[in-house]
Amino acid sequence: MYPSHDQDPHPIANGDAPYLKLIEAMRPLAGKWKIEILWILAQRRHRFGELRRSLPGITQHMLTLRLREMEADGLISRTVYPENVLRVEYEVSEGAQHLKPAFRALVEWSEQYGPLAKQREADAVVRPLPGIAA
Repeated sequence: MYPSHDQDPHPIANGDAPYLKLIEAMRPLAGKWKIEILWILAQRRHRFGELRRSLPGITQHMLTLRLREMEADGLISRTVYPENVLRVEYEVSEGAQHLKPAFRALVEWSEQYGPLAKQREADAVVRPLPGIAA
């Protein structure tokens, strides 16, 4: 007997796709420049101008937009120092500190299997062996 259309046993049709949790977890990290911003801020806190100089090609508007989104998502914290010349610093939040092992794991994966490994292999093919004239 076939199931009725209202009781579709297929998990994806019911919204229970196995990857939905991953997609939801990745949502705050998705978006142009977010990973780059997080990586830079994971190294140390930065002022806005330092951050912008660290990201060639990003516009002031885009950086402001992404920083606001990431602050709203709890990935970064913003500290305003009430001085004569207003000073604002950004850093990864305590929760986002726990992303560092995931970032390291991604880099290690890339070095072993991904784009960094392929680049290393391409460099090895192009580069002549030591002691052998080209």
